[in-house]
Amino acid sequence: DHVVPRSLGGKTNWSNVVAACRPCNYKKGNKQSKEINMFPLIKPDAPNINLLKNNGRHFPPNYLHESWRDFLYWDTELENS
Repeated sequence: DHVVPRSLGGKTNWSNVVAACRPCNYKKGNKQSKEINMFPLIKPDAPNINLLKNNGRHFPPNYLHESWRDFLYWDTELENS
């Protein structure tokens, strides 16, 4: 989900994109988070090498459990800040 919606000038970059379940994403829609009192639990930020290494240890290379495929998709390139 885009924290600041693209329709309101939000960019598709690490500081403006967070994971959200479908019901929350639909509820927020193209509104600002503060309009509906709905804020990300964790501040959006680019992953660092330590985070990637630590989390990567839990998953074999090229492995994505089938149950995640409906939720993890990326249909656009990240924009430069």
